[in-house]
Amino acid sequence: MKAAPYHSKNKAQREKQRALAIAALVQTSCLITSISQTGKCDPVYFKHCMHALLNDDYNQDGYFSLGNTQAKRLLQGQDINHAKQIVKYAAGMLAVEKKLAKQPRTLQQIGDGMLRIHKQVQFFNDPCHENIIAAIAHLYGETVSTIKPRMIIRGKPEHLKQNKNTEQIRCLLLSGIRAAWIWRINGGHPFRFIVGRKKLIHSLQNLSSHIS
Repeated sequence: MKAAPYHSKNKAQREKQRALAIAALVQTSCLITSISQTGKCDPVYFKHCMHALLNDDYNQDGYFSLGNTQAKRLLQGQDINHAKQIVKYAAGMLAVEKKLAKQPRTLQQIGDGMLRIHKQVQFFNDPCHENIIAAIAHLYGETVSTIKPRMIIRGKPEHLKQNKNTEQIRCLLLSGIRAAWIWRINGGHPFRFIVGRKKLIHSLQNLSSHIS
């Protein structure tokens, strides 16, 4: 995982990165919930999450419009009961990333695996090619899945038993964990969800204006 060093960014840049990271994290959680409950996943939003995972540039405002909208509603106290599973997945990925940061061997394994996958992306010229999705899902299984306690995805068995859905969910989990990393290295921490809530909402609204 690569990104510009925290101290090389000014305050506005860090705030924007935190907002993008939260929007990305919530978007992956929304898509995971959709796949597990309905067996369907919006292909455009999924592609944007894959792009965020596979690229170092984390400045595409329009990539996370779904997550942006949902994140603002949650931070404003709306949809809490309806979106409990989304909140749970987002919190889970933040927790996994924190544990992963303390496991340099696993991080190296992920880094090496992603280098190989980047070469495959160049060959297929499609971040959502079935071989790419399978490779990322396999990498997730060999690395992040070994961290205890494991992320538990709940949904309808008929959807979760399908290999395609399982692979997409693993790709989204790894993309969400990368978003959690972007959040942390730009000064994000749980305290900001409490005392910094209004500022985070404002940053998300600024992203929305750029999107529109």
